[in-house]
Amino acid sequence: MRLALIVLVAAACGGAPAPTSPADPATATPPSTASQVPVATIERTACHGFCPVYKITIYRDGTVEYEGTQHVKLVGSATGHVSADQLTALDQLFTTHGYLALENTYTKQAITDMPSVKTSYAPPGQPIKSIEHDRGDRSAPESLTEIENGIDDIVHTEQWIGTTEERRAAMRR
Repeated sequence: MRLALIVLVAAACGGAPAPTSPADPATATPPSTASQVPVATIERTACHGFCPVYKITIYRDGTVEYEGTQHVKLVGSATGHVSADQLTALDQLFTTHGYLALENTYTKQAITDMPSVKTSYAPPGQPIKSIEHDRGDRSAPESLTEIENGIDDIVHTEQWIGTTEERRAAMRR
């Protein structure tokens, strides 16, 4: 019943399923994190407009868990997989942009009604670092936004949330 509902919601929000990609979703597989070690997470929250609201967790074994809640092509849970090269790219993204040296919060709202982005990263053998970023905080370094967008690019998040055009078209219906 739940799978049928997810398929119905996906069809209503975006039509045909997304093409196969390196993190291909398999919505029939429930997430299981008992023996997995997280690499990174990204969670995007609501804004005044139609910002996609979702959370993604990427594990060292390549498993990707997605949970979409609002303004996304797929509302609900999905799992996928990333390659070893994509995991390496994630580690390089966080290292190159100095994630571990950044502050833990950037939440001074110079602009209101902006979404927030929460990220975390666990380098091999080190504790997890988390950052909360209100996108209205102008003091946040550009490198943090580059990390946030880089996670979505590496994991191919659009397969679940849809493109900006797909999300706008769904809202007009």
